[in-house]
Order: sequence, then structure tokens, then C-alpha cells
Amino acid sequence: MTACKVDVASLCNGVKEGRGRISACLFAHGNKISGACKPELTKVTRSGTFQRMVPADLNSLKGTARDSKFREICAKDIRSHCAGVGPTDRLLACLYAWSGRIGKPCHAEAKAILSGRR
Repeated sequence: MTACKVDVASLCNGVKEGRGRISACLFAHGNKISGACKPELTKVTRSGTFQRMVPADLNSLKGTARDSKFREICAKDIRSHCAGVGPTDRLLACLYAWSGRIGKPCHAEAKAILSGRR
């Protein structure tokens, strides 16, 4: 994703490389991605691997008790690493990107949602 180097440096500085964390970070900040990076990011996010990692149906959680619980448990980590990231799918992608730096309760809650234990 050479076309995304500037975006990675500005939006994902500090995200540890590997296991799709950079792609997840870029996806989380999709509304801020440069025109040069968008086609590359689209290729990645349309891959089966990425869609298994961040399922499209996550936005169906919006407004549910599960979503409220998730946002409550992860409030501190959201403020620290994902402020300004909106929809649930992008928020979970952001937290995944920062998975090495979020609290254990948030990590467990996000992992449970992403693994389908809703």
C-alpha cells in the first residue's frame, strides 16, 4: 500500500504493523483518507480476510444494548485512540489497530463482538 504512506504516517502513527492493523486503522479513518490511498484501501477492505476480521454487519449493533455496553467498557480507549471515529464497524477496526495498547476489558469486549459472541 505504497500510495497510503502519507495517510499511515498521519492517521496511524504508532500502530504496530502486522495482522492487518494498519489496514484496520486506515479503514477506521476512511473519511480522512487521501484520494491516492482510497483505491488501495478499497482493495484491501474488499478482501475476504478483511471482511472476516471486520464483518459488515457490525453496524447492525448501532443503538442496541450490546453497542452501549461496548462503548461504555471501551470509553477510555475510544477517547485515547479512536476519537472522531464513528460507526461501530470503524470503531472496532480502530480498536483492533490499537489492540496492543487498549485495556484488557475493552480488548475482551471488542474481541467478543468481532468473534461473533454477541
